[in-house]
Amino acid sequence: MENASKALIMAGGILIGVLILTLAVYLFITFGQSSSEIRARIFDNQLTQYNAQYTIYLGRDDITIYEIISVANLANNNNKKYKDYSNFEENYKVIVNFPGYPNLQDEIENKSQELLNGFTSIDANQVSNENNRSYLTTTFRCTKIEYHDKTTGQVSKITFDKN
Repeated sequence: MENASKALIMAGGILIGVLILTLAVYLFITFGQSSSEIRARIFDNQLTQYNAQYTIYLGRDDITIYEIISVANLANNNNKKYKDYSNFEENYKVIVNFPGYPNLQDEIENKSQELLNGFTSIDANQVSNENNRSYLTTTFRCTKIEYHDKTTGQVSKITFDKN
């Protein structure tokens, strides 16, 4: 009888050990799935926040030259940040396409003042001309936004046209 009771105690201990091990494996798998879901949500939120800096212009037809210069500066800063990555062109580069400046972000440091002068400065003779007054209020529209589809999903190109 003594051996039978010891065998039952050992069997019970093994059964409890297997239950504890099963519970540990279940919790490990569950928490692993949860953490990957949380990481995916964080990535999606960061991507949405990043792209929102550009997508707020899509469909608008009241964009000023100042806003376009701001977008070009944003793209320029982004390109400087990621330029040393091996897959920069395919995954991170942002291009601002503006009439007369197909890669405005590359020229923004040199061209921003030229653009501002071109769209905001007029002399006294021009003020008297009714057609030139509208030159001060020139607006643009964002006609197209393209994305890096393969991996990052980030904005790759934003195109503006004159209204």
